[in-house]
This record gives sequence, C-alpha cells and structure tokens, in this order.
Amino acid sequence: MNKFFFRNRKISFILSLVLIFSILTCYSVSANTTIDEYKDKIAEYEEKIDEAQGKIDALKGDISQVQEYIEELDKQVAMYQEQIDVYNGQIGAYQDTIDDYEAQNEELEAKIEELNKQIEECNAQIDEMNAQIDDKYDELKELIRTNYINGETSAIEVLLLSDDFSDYLTKVQFVSSLADYEQGLIDGINDDIEKVDATLAQIDTDKATIRDIQADIDAKIKEIETLQDAVEENKSKVQANQDIIQAKVDENSNYLASLNNESAEYEAMIEEYEAAIAQFDRQIQQMLQSNGSSGSGTLTNSSGLICPLQYSGVYVSSPFYRNSDGSYHGALDLCTYGGTYGKNISAAESGKVITASYHWSYGNYVVIDHGNGLSTLYAHCSSLAVSSGQSVSKGQTIAYVGSTGNSSGPHLHFEVRINGSRVNPAGYISV
Repeated sequence: MNKFFFRNRKISFILSLVLIFSILTCYSVSANTTIDEYKDKIAEYEEKIDEAQGKIDALKGDISQVQEYIEELDKQVAMYQEQIDVYNGQIGAYQDTIDDYEAQNEELEAKIEELNKQIEECNAQIDEMNAQIDDKYDELKELIRTNYINGETSAIEVLLLSDDFSDYLTKVQFVSSLADYEQGLIDGINDDIEKVDATLAQIDTDKATIRDIQADIDAKIKEIETLQDAVEENKSKVQANQDIIQAKVDENSNYLASLNNESAEYEAMIEEYEAAIAQFDRQIQQMLQSNGSSGSGTLTNSSGLICPLQYSGVYVSSPFYRNSDGSYHGALDLCTYGGTYGKNISAAESGKVITASYHWSYGNYVVIDHGNGLSTLYAHCSSLAVSSGQSVSKGQTIAYVGSTGNSSGPHLHFEVRINGSRVNPAGYISV
C-alpha cells in the first residue's frame, strides 16, 4: 500500500476527526449518572445540534465561508458523537437496572421454591398427624365399646370381687389407669387436631406470601420489558446518529475531494488526520491503563487466544504492518470465504469489557481486558452483544462483523495490546 493510496483512503474523515477528538477528550459521563440525568443530557445535545444546524444552513452556499462551514459541520458531527456516548451510557444504566431486577427475581423465585418445599413438608406432616389421629381414635372407640359391653364398675362391685384389701386397691388402681389412659387418648387427639390446624394455617400463610412474591415478580417482569424497549429505542437512536455522522462526513469529503493533492492545505490536513489517529490511540491506551490490568501480557493459566472468527475459511485481508513512509496498520483485518457480514465475533479469551461503544473511525467496537496487561480490540462491528463492565467468557459472542466507521467493506479489525500498546496479533492467534 503506497502513501498516495493510504492518504486518499483516509481523507474523507480528516476535518471531522480533529474537532471530534478535541471535544471527546474533555467529555465524560459519571458511572453514577442516573437514567433521568442521561435524558437531560440527550435533550441538551438536541438543542446544541439544532443550533449548529442553523449556523450551517446560514453558511451553506457562501463560497467565501467554506472553511467556517466545514468547521461548523465538524462541531455538529462531534455533538452527534457525544450524544451517541450518552445514549450508550443510558443503555448501560437501563441494562444495570434490568440486571438488578433479574437478580431480584431469581432471589424471589428461590424464595417461592423454598416456600413450596415448606408447604410440601407441612402436607406430609398433616398426613402423618391425621394417621396418628385415626389410630388413636380407633383405639378410643374400641375402649368405649368394651366399657359399654362390660358396663360401668362401681367401687362396691370392685370390693366384693376382691380377695382382700390389697387386691381391692390393685383393681381400683387398674380401673383408674384405664380411665386415665382413655382421657390421655382424648387429649392426644385434641393436641394433634390443634397441630393440624396450626400447620394448615401456616400453609395458608405461605400460599399468601407466594402470591405476594409472584405479584412482585410479575411487576418486575413488566418493568424489565419496558426497560428492554427503551434499550432498543436507544440502539435505534444510536444507529440513526451513526448514519447522520456518516452523511456529514461524506458532505465534508465533497469539499476535500476538490483540493489539489499536492497543495499545502491538503498536506496540512493529512498531518492533522494522522495526529488525531495517534491521539485516539493514546485515548485507548489511557483507558486500558485506568480501567484495565498491567503485566507481561502472558496468560499462564490459559491455552492462548482463539481466533475471534470461529469459522472455516478465515483469512487475513490486511496484515499488521509499519511502512517506511509512516503508514501503519496496527491490527489484523479478518474475513471469511463465502461472506463475512453478520458473522459472530467471539471473545478471544475471557475477561472484562472495558468499553463497548461507537467511534467515527472504528465504528462499533469492543475492548476486552484479559488480565496481566493483555487486551484485545474488535472494530467495524455491525452491532454489539455486550456492554461496558460486563464479564465475558472465552468464545462468547460479543459482536457481529460489519463495516461501520472508516471501513472499505465487511471485515473484523482485530487488535492485540500489551499494557495498551498494539502488537502483532499474528503472534497470538492462528489463522
């Protein structure tokens, strides 16, 4: 790839990039930003974008104001980019709430399962106690039947039937014991009936609790559905902003295409573009240094990185290189025979998602920290399947191949970084 081709491939994005970076460098959203605060920020950007459009409309067509027109267009592109970041932040806040509700529902469902198990145990106890009541009741009926057949025995009859006074006392004690035993059976039956009633009352209480818990779960499910709709709405708005950015950048390129490739203005713009690319690379490095790990980049407890495109027929459409003329491609561009667009992109190793966002050049992109200073970046995705802060496992689908951002066609731009600095991915994956 010669210098002329490299420059012409980039030129349509030069003016837009410079102001985007100057603004994005200062822009941040707190991790504690609430959903309502995100809505306020989005509304604020709507006003700024409309104001910028008014200036653009006033300058458009005035040949003497071409440069100012381009600069105002760049500012508006930067605000669209910032609004995308706010939308993505709001998506993250929605997703955090969804995750929280789903975790609560799991706990509530576990509680329902525990109560149902308790109800089963109570029903088993009732069956056991009813069996005991039946046995005692049968025994009591037999005693009453025997007493009825034999008739009641008076103290005089016992005395007359006794051989002596000692025998009399023994027989009196026996009759008294029979009466006590009979009363004991009656008391035992009453106690068991009270226990059954108490257990039935506990079952009713548990069932009422289950109904209340299920109502809470149902309410959270409805809220989750509402939040998921909001997430999809925000994703649509992100896509709309991306389309607008592309249209604005194309509008700038119409002006740039009219410039003489040998002019000083052209050369100055090339320098600005390359400086801005370097600035974005530094931002990625700072992001990893602030939120990622550090170390030698060696993962001792791992079998190594897997190819992020887990398909047969994967090939490198553009290698990692540094040319003597200063052009640089710090990644492997990966494609698959038979069509690349929409293919699943897999995490090359387990780790934590440092960022999942959109950038004018990288398009939809994901950065994952794998520990010990090793990280990977996946760019130009058609859409993302993960969010910032999420933990992912090796081989998990994190995005889908696309051609967003500064891309000449569907492919995966795959970077490997050690402590934030790009290294040749060919030393880490087999293609």
